[in-house]
Formats: sequence, structure tokens, C-alpha cells
Amino acid sequence: MPGQTKYFISNTNGFFVNWYSDITGVESHGQALKVSGNSGDDAVYVGQGTKVDATGLTSTGGNDSIYLTGTFNNYEQTLDGNTYTFKRTVTIGGTDYQEEVSFTASNGDRVYFANGFFKIDITGNDGLLNAGVFQKIKSTDIDSSSITPTDPLTSQPAIDKGTASEVGATKVFISDNNGEHITPGVKGSVFKISGNSGNDTVYVAKGTKVDATGLTSTGGNDVVYLTGTLMNTPNKQ
Repeated sequence: MPGQTKYFISNTNGFFVNWYSDITGVESHGQALKVSGNSGDDAVYVGQGTKVDATGLTSTGGNDSIYLTGTFNNYEQTLDGNTYTFKRTVTIGGTDYQEEVSFTASNGDRVYFANGFFKIDITGNDGLLNAGVFQKIKSTDIDSSSITPTDPLTSQPAIDKGTASEVGATKVFISDNNGEHITPGVKGSVFKISGNSGNDTVYVAKGTKVDATGLTSTGGNDVVYLTGTLMNTPNKQ
């Protein structure tokens, strides 16, 4: 298991975490994330071949959402108390990667797949909680009216979250001393990143703000990618 990158969401209006990138040099597959949410409606997009611990996202209030790129039947499901885990193996560039996400059952949260979604309603009649014992989600529980978007950064859920993201910076801590890639954020997102001794990489997407002083001061040959030319970027004296 790779060392986890930890995201702490301070924005109480809801935040969209994109944990996917196929950009050369900033690929997300093979990486692991632990995300802690806030009281808003937070969301996390789980990229192919990544591992995400979202138990700290779904247990902190708000109607949170988890987006998976496979269909419901692509995943093996396990249940421990009220913690659900979905996992599968994907092949990327000829290499097999374990994809995995864990979350706790919380009223109003949603889990999206490529073929539909499931809304958790513990107090309702969805059958998830039976005689005080949580049950596995079944394929017949999936609602096909809404699915995981193919491009997380331009999807409506991400755009909606981005409009209020500047309320508070999301704090990112890299614990893997072998180096990690910080995936592009949604337009409007603000990040404050603390790196480790490895060669860390961050991609500053258009319309985002990144404080990388804690990334480049912790050792390693770190890389910051900007989307504009040098002449496009004001240099404060």
C-alpha cells in the first residue's frame, strides 16, 4: 500500500476532491488518498487504479457523494459494521492496479457508478439497515437516472462546488516519502500543500490557487506545473 496523501476540507460550503489525472507526469493511478470532510456537501472522484479512504468524508455531516468510474457489478463489495468497501483490479498501460474506496453509511450520502447511483437512507425503506444490522448494497438498489461523469473537472457537480471553494483552503499533507502526485483541482479550489522528502508533483489547474511553499521546502526534487506561459504569470516583487 502506498503512503497516503491526506486532504482536510475546511470549506463548510462543500468541496469537490478530484483524485484523478491521466496527465503525463501527474498520473493518479497507484496512489492513495485519505480525505476528511466538513459539514458541507463534499464529494470525491475516485480515479481508476487509486485507493481512497473516504470514511472521514462521509461521517462529518452534509450530503456527500462518492464517484466511481466502473459499473456497480465491476466491484467486489465488503461490509464491516457500517463501513462499506468497493474494490476491483484495473489494467493501465499493461500494469494491474488495485482500485479501492471505503466509506461509512450516512443518511443522504450517494455513491455513483458508471451505470447509476445509490442514495443512503438509513431511516427510510431502502433496506440498508435491517433490524439494526447494515446490509450490502444490491444491484437492484441502483438508480440509473444519474451516473459518474466521464470528466470530473468539467462536470456539473464539480462546477457547483467550485463556485464557493475559496471560503477556506483545503490542506494537503503528503505522507509518502517516495513522492506523490497532487491531481488538478476544480476551478475555484484553493489548496495549501505540505510535502515530504520525496519528489512531489503538483499540477495547478486553471482557476485554482495553490500555496506550494510547504511542498518545495521539505526536500526532494519537487515539480510545480502551471498551465500558462511565463508571460501570463504576474511576478510579485
